[in-house]
Amino acid sequence: MALNIATSHTDGPVTLHFQNRLTRVAGETIRGRVDLNVALAQEENLEHLRIKFRGTIRTQITTSNGNSTVDHNQTVVLIHTNLPLWSQGIAFPEPGSHILSCSFQFLLPESLPPSFHCWGWHRNATISYSLEVVGERVGFFRMNRRIRRPLSVIPAASQSQLLAKESLKQGWNGPWRDYICQEQKLRQGIWGDYSHARVKLKMPTMSSFPIATAIPFGLHIETKTKTMHISDSPVDKHGKPLFPALPALSSDVKLALHRRTEIRVRNRTRQVEDIFDLKGSLGDVTRVASVRQVVDEPEWIPTPGTTDEKGRGIWRRAVHFESEVSIPYAPTCSTETVDWQYDLRFVVPFPGIGNDLVLDVPIQLDPGSACPPPPVGTPGSSSITYADILPAGPPPLLDLPPSYWAGDHHAWDLDEKN
Repeated sequence: MALNIATSHTDGPVTLHFQNRLTRVAGETIRGRVDLNVALAQEENLEHLRIKFRGTIRTQITTSNGNSTVDHNQTVVLIHTNLPLWSQGIAFPEPGSHILSCSFQFLLPESLPPSFHCWGWHRNATISYSLEVVGERVGFFRMNRRIRRPLSVIPAASQSQLLAKESLKQGWNGPWRDYICQEQKLRQGIWGDYSHARVKLKMPTMSSFPIATAIPFGLHIETKTKTMHISDSPVDKHGKPLFPALPALSSDVKLALHRRTEIRVRNRTRQVEDIFDLKGSLGDVTRVASVRQVVDEPEWIPTPGTTDEKGRGIWRRAVHFESEVSIPYAPTCSTETVDWQYDLRFVVPFPGIGNDLVLDVPIQLDPGSACPPPPVGTPGSSSITYADILPAGPPPLLDLPPSYWAGDHHAWDLDEKN
């Protein structure tokens, strides 16, 4: 049975062969092979070989008391599996070979939360998963042989979530919902009359959105000058638009993901707020050409109750951006000791202090990948692959910091003696 092995990692007599796919779906079976050079293992006094799969939620809150600090930690075990592969004198390679091949497989529980990491001053939280091969050596001052592979895990998408993702991928044909930042007063300096501006966002009418999937949207920005005479054009004597000028390019508007995380360590609670720039859409100077932009002609609106001779009124201007955004972060989740929520944040800058318009739109993120079928040859298995499951393709790689993959946050003290 082919394992579709793409990578190998070696430490002394031990080599781990494992599929080069860092993101796994809760409920799937992960599998691979460990090769042991038995002759070299005997030289190194290797007695046992085993493989472990670990998943934990680790939270930490640090408190201060005068000049000292105290770290408060809590670890929730999600999965803690040991699988023995070999013991000295129990199994031997084929005649003429020094290599003993040991295959393995683990079934990931369906209820696993997604991989996650956040950090703030005196607080942090991590949901992490990893696979580790351990070759145990006898004798004092002999370090065990270890090969560790960190993984990320996401929950499996439900059928309705998969259909929602497919609807977006095929081009959204359903209803749209408006989110409006109410008209705000803007003033270029300390004195003078007020101008006005407002922002409206249009998104598909969906209660939640799949991660790593293009979400279409339209952003409409409207400005109104202060009251002036009709002889004043919507540009000044230098040809520049009068205040408040519309964004000239899509890169002038900022689009980010705002994440609010609550961390708990028993009776202590802290919050962490993060802002992530979202590439490939508004605010990205490299993708200006991919954003559709329409600028309306300035419209003169006379002041109600005035005569034509007085000629007082305002200039109304508007710009419309159409684009899409993909969000490669962990699905919204709530666990025993950590939970998080998201907002899409649009910022339209205008000159002057406090004149930027900010529109925060709550957004729930869902998983968007189906659980793959069990391996061929196992009960309930079939010959289908990821390509046969809508939406096609393996799960996306979550946007996790380098510290997650370094693995120094993992609670190895749980099984240091095992």
